[in-house]
Amino acid sequence: MGFKRARLASVITITSLALALLLAGYFILFSINVNRWIGEKRSQMELEVFFENDVSNAKAKALTAQVQKIPGAGSVVYISKKDAAARFEKEFGRNIYDVLDSNPLPPSCRVKLKSGFQTSAAVQKIVLQIGRIEGVSDVVYEKELLRLIDYYVTWIYIILGGFGAILLFIAVILLYNTIRLTIFARRDIIEIMGLTGATASFIKRPFLIEGFVQGLLGALFAGGLLSLSVSAIRRLLFHSLVMQDNLYFILIGAGIVIGMVSSALSLSRYLDRI
Repeated sequence: MGFKRARLASVITITSLALALLLAGYFILFSINVNRWIGEKRSQMELEVFFENDVSNAKAKALTAQVQKIPGAGSVVYISKKDAAARFEKEFGRNIYDVLDSNPLPPSCRVKLKSGFQTSAAVQKIVLQIGRIEGVSDVVYEKELLRLIDYYVTWIYIILGGFGAILLFIAVILLYNTIRLTIFARRDIIEIMGLTGATASFIKRPFLIEGFVQGLLGALFAGGLLSLSVSAIRRLLFHSLVMQDNLYFILIGAGIVIGMVSSALSLSRYLDRI
């Protein structure tokens, strides 16, 4: 047995597997980049903690240290009343003392959150803990934006998960039926081997090896097309597209497994009939 005895069926099998794996590669690539984009948006999320206006500079620094100790708090930057006045002048182009007789801006600190503490639920818990600190007057953050990110992220993952499941189902069914055509093209040889007393494992062995080779070739073909696609997208559309090298190994492993499993299932059903 071999590719030469059923060239057309073998080519169809390899091509079908390559296309299925290529679509799976695009799906995974899209998921990786969406997850990276979401991570970048979350990492930009900051809390601004305002202290009571009459606290001293030393007290405000001590409060900042307390905020730093809260689980989930990453880098914390203290902003004194003087720093706040400088920020006002930079943003509005006028000195606060030219507008008002005194500086009403309270001392504060800006808190970046650690990875894993950037969801809406986690941020709310951190805000509650900060709010319990005596001397803290208010905690401000982009609550609505974070809520929208969580909402759309949930739907994105649901859609991607559903699409991935459908894609996997279609790929397995397509390859299963294609391999059945390959086996049907060799039915005479299989029947002769069965009549001469060959065991099922002996008959399956060459088909499993062929399934391994077909899966490997299909995965390599899909990996090559995916690599060309990534290069073209980076050059023409999206320069910062992220591509993880282990994706190629995932495609190769998936191709081999799908090829061998599909061969085994297709042949088992045929052997049950003879």
